[in-house]
Amino acid sequence: MLLSLLFTCSAGAATLTVVVTGVTEAKGSVMVAVVAGNPGFKEAIPPAAALMQPAQTGEMTFTASDLPPGEYAVKVMHDVNGNGKLDTSFIGMPVEPWAMSNNARGRFGPPRWEAVKFSINGDTTHTVTLAK
Repeated sequence: MLLSLLFTCSAGAATLTVVVTGVTEAKGSVMVAVVAGNPGFKEAIPPAAALMQPAQTGEMTFTASDLPPGEYAVKVMHDVNGNGKLDTSFIGMPVEPWAMSNNARGRFGPPRWEAVKFSINGDTTHTVTLAK
């Protein structure tokens, strides 16, 4: 499961605080994946940080520490039914709440890296709002 940070401390490391708003049900878990660089966004490689908490209505805060400076994106999902994945409809549209950094939305698929990336050069707070 997505329970621990995967990077160790490095020089110039920063802390990313991810604030997730719009949690409408206290069921299941909210999961946050912090991915580094474009390859981490498109390919199945380990995230820079994988965080999970039991869902609480309203606003939730997640913290990823020891991130080196660079470009990142955040993927968030509310796994309402607790099956460990983002459920989708028969046409592939998410049926559980989700969000990406910059509250970006894609057309006919996930948003592009350019729409979701943000820079970390020191301690950073990034807020996203869940939607279906």
